[in-house]
Amino acid sequence: SGQLRYTLADEGDLVSYKTRTLAELGLQDTLAHVEFFQGDACNLKPQFTDYDLVLAANLIDRLYDPARFLDTIHERIVANGLLVIASPYTWLEEHTPHSAWIGGIKKDGESWTTLDGLHAHLGTHFEPVGEPIDVPFVIRETRRKFQHTLSQLTIWRRRG
Repeated sequence: SGQLRYTLADEGDLVSYKTRTLAELGLQDTLAHVEFFQGDACNLKPQFTDYDLVLAANLIDRLYDPARFLDTIHERIVANGLLVIASPYTWLEEHTPHSAWIGGIKKDGESWTTLDGLHAHLGTHFEPVGEPIDVPFVIRETRRKFQHTLSQLTIWRRRG
């Protein structure tokens, strides 16, 4: 419909109702070219394939099986297509069992970062594009409380 309605938490049970339209953003002509789907990133349906770009923003450290996602995402992206991963790497057992963490751990007695894990899982099918960069973002929790976070952004090109 070209619009999105949503609520923002203000305080306690109180919320503000908001609407955003493509027309406000000068994007009304893109409506026929964009579709949104909800799914399980670790168990994507077969029709989700042939993408030029996949953006995994604030996702990798919230998956129950991040290795499965990383080891199979190349099947969804065309040759020379891009995978963009942005994450603060906030590994928590409430989202991902500790045994499934791909980084933020000790491996053979040495520190193993999530970036190390990304290289290990993506290296067969992808090559990094440039160096990782830190990207700040802010999450509004309530009208008066915000969370400031740094997400590491990496870009990976699928080998042809």
